[in-house]
Amino acid sequence: MKGLITRTLAIGLVALVFGAAEFSAQRSEHTFIVVNKTNVVINALYVTPHSAKDWGDDILGADVLEINDDIGIVLARRESARLWDLRIEDSDGNSIEWDRLNLREIYSVSLYYKNGKATAIFDEFVADVEGIWDGYYDDGTRSPYVWSISQNGANLTITDARRGGTTRSRGTIKGSNVRALDFATQNGKLSADGSRIVWSDGVVWVRR
Repeated sequence: MKGLITRTLAIGLVALVFGAAEFSAQRSEHTFIVVNKTNVVINALYVTPHSAKDWGDDILGADVLEINDDIGIVLARRESARLWDLRIEDSDGNSIEWDRLNLREIYSVSLYYKNGKATAIFDEFVADVEGIWDGYYDDGTRSPYVWSISQNGANLTITDARRGGTTRSRGTIKGSNVRALDFATQNGKLSADGSRIVWSDGVVWVRR
């Protein structure tokens, strides 16, 4: 358990206003929502990398997070931690902790506390990759292929736009990981701004 030392850690956390907010895959940072489903008013909220030795500053400051309210939190791009710990406190200083949360791969985390057990339910953020993509080889030269991606949630259909869709693959997207299940090169990585997919064979797709 981390000690309650209230010094500031350089983790690039910025609390947003309560309520709904717009989120886009084009941002270089990652934003997620914390939803209070614990049935207690949250008076203090801490989020730190799992490797940190203390909890840092209370994100809420002078505010509170009412039951069923939410708050948006931004993780700066420069912060490289993958796993995070989260702690809440009520007005009496009673605390609940969740550890080893992969916050960069989610859109929201709903916090629950029932029968003495803390649980969390995650909604994964699904980036929008639908559109036309031009292919480039690993040496930077343009390939003759132009790809069309249609999307239904996390499920993708990938077709060759110039050849009447004769080459086709099912696909998925999870976080920044793109998969083309029926192609020889299956694994790709979506760039932070959503403009490029870099495939494991070095081929790059650039969104028009």
